[in-house]
Amino acid sequence: MPDVFRFSVVLFFLVTVQATQAKVVVLANRTLKSITIELDRQNGRTETMTIASGESLPAYFQRQLSVVFGEGLQRQRYFLQPSSAYFFSYLPDGKRLHLEQIGLGEQPNPEPTADLERSLGPPPETVTINVKVLADENEPTHRRIWEPKLRKRIAEASKILEKQSGIRLNIVEVTTWDSDENQKHFVHTLREFEREVKPQPAEVVIGFSSQYEASRGRSHLGVTRWPMHTHILIRERSRNLLEAERLELLVHELGHYLGASHSPEPQSVMRPQLTRGLQRTVGSRITFDPVNALIIAIMGEEIRTHGTRDIRRISQPTRNRLNEIYGVLVQAMPEDPAARQYVQILKLNPVPAAAVAVRRPRTTPITRDTKKILEELVALAENRSSQQDNVDGEADSISGDELTNLYVRHAARAAKQLRSTNAKRAMLLALGIFVDDTVALRQLPGTGKFVKEVEPDAARTKRLQVLGSPTMRERADLTKHFFVSAHLHVAIGKPATVSAGLAKEMRDSQGGTGFSFVDMAANRAGIVFAEQLLADKLSLERLAEEFYVDDYLPTLRGLEEGLTAEQLKEQYEVDGQTTIPAQLEEIEQRVLSLPVYDQL
Repeated sequence: MPDVFRFSVVLFFLVTVQATQAKVVVLANRTLKSITIELDRQNGRTETMTIASGESLPAYFQRQLSVVFGEGLQRQRYFLQPSSAYFFSYLPDGKRLHLEQIGLGEQPNPEPTADLERSLGPPPETVTINVKVLADENEPTHRRIWEPKLRKRIAEASKILEKQSGIRLNIVEVTTWDSDENQKHFVHTLREFEREVKPQPAEVVIGFSSQYEASRGRSHLGVTRWPMHTHILIRERSRNLLEAERLELLVHELGHYLGASHSPEPQSVMRPQLTRGLQRTVGSRITFDPVNALIIAIMGEEIRTHGTRDIRRISQPTRNRLNEIYGVLVQAMPEDPAARQYVQILKLNPVPAAAVAVRRPRTTPITRDTKKILEELVALAENRSSQQDNVDGEADSISGDELTNLYVRHAARAAKQLRSTNAKRAMLLALGIFVDDTVALRQLPGTGKFVKEVEPDAARTKRLQVLGSPTMRERADLTKHFFVSAHLHVAIGKPATVSAGLAKEMRDSQGGTGFSFVDMAANRAGIVFAEQLLADKLSLERLAEEFYVDDYLPTLRGLEEGLTAEQLKEQYEVDGQTTIPAQLEEIEQRVLSLPVYDQL
């Protein structure tokens, strides 16, 4: 297939200013039942995540993240874009699970921070925010009643925030303050609260005011000025509020503290009007909508990584992304002032660009070695293209399989010249870049940054002009499948490479060029080639002297192509179970039975 490893999602990346900052996505479940999915961080660590109906959960990663879901032939894999939100729903047939990205503005396409040699670090650590709790003198109950009640409420709110953002609340002081009983406006009491109560030794103070009865209709039940503001004030006095509603109100205001804005979603804790509704139904839970879940997860990473405690001092990448998200919320709720106010706040006192320590890409040994081999291959191709004798002294008119043989031998010779421990890996990486005339490798989260460092855009344009038509078994598409798979095996590992190839073919079966076992054979052959070379069962010396396509790609006789999803189900499903994995195992055994491997 000419468009090797075509992916359905558009990939964007956020610039990060410190190597330790994790990326985050939010996955929401908009079905009526819990779903269980697999998260693959492309480092050998795969874990399951169960998302309850209506719930939105964050997932953190540093290199790249893909999600796998569905059963049998409906099994799908999607690579996820950092700082984005997605939701699961069922297609109209009610049987097939579907993943969709929520549109939250267009991001620029800067490079990810992780390079090829960087591995996933430990899960993000929980960050503690110290809290001072105050009840005003109008609280009618004794302290031994109200203090345990408020402590419990804050502890429950802390559990919700920790699950959503990795932020934990720690009460360092509980006390009272004497509010002005002559003050009739709740928002004005916030000013009094700010003047009279200093946050020290805490970072945020939460006041519970019993001075005001919670009136009917829409009114302020809680208030704070902006994200990360030091003071939050909440109405406590009301005979009509359930404790579950009081907890939801507290989580709502703490959501504002972490940057959450109002949401049009009626089940979200960030909806503008909270009381007399959701928390009075059986089985109700406090949940964030996916957009606000993403905001507070991003803010949690900002606090964790940079120690930021002032919204006006957040890092520029976080500022840029929040501006995009708030801009979408302004359009979604044009009459609500919250998101519009947050956009204005982000414009105040931004951190000067010079104050942000932007991490310059470092050139690693593997990057330098891969670039050297790629440049040697391009030089060979350029010499051939200009009708000059190439460096190997072979005829410049060769093409097809013979051209592939020539390129691989030359790459092996260039790798030998390096005298580097990275030589074999660099050769595999360089060959994958060299034969790929698509943008697939430049867009994948696990390879994009590395590939662009090795080959800038101008160099890519030059390469494509002189590449020619190298083939395997006289097919150019199989050359890409073989060597791109070998490249990916080095970059992201075998499991992810196998899954990516299978996912691409499954997508092709649903309206594309059709599922191809021939393509899968080339994929598996490229993976085995990389495995055997890296395991020192193949030598650069041997490849430099006698690489032949037929030795490394088995006969394709009997392998079907162009299969639709319906044909796959009809021919490769028995008693509801797919036999495709068994077919792929047979293909791999066909590869491993090649004489070049059988002799090892």
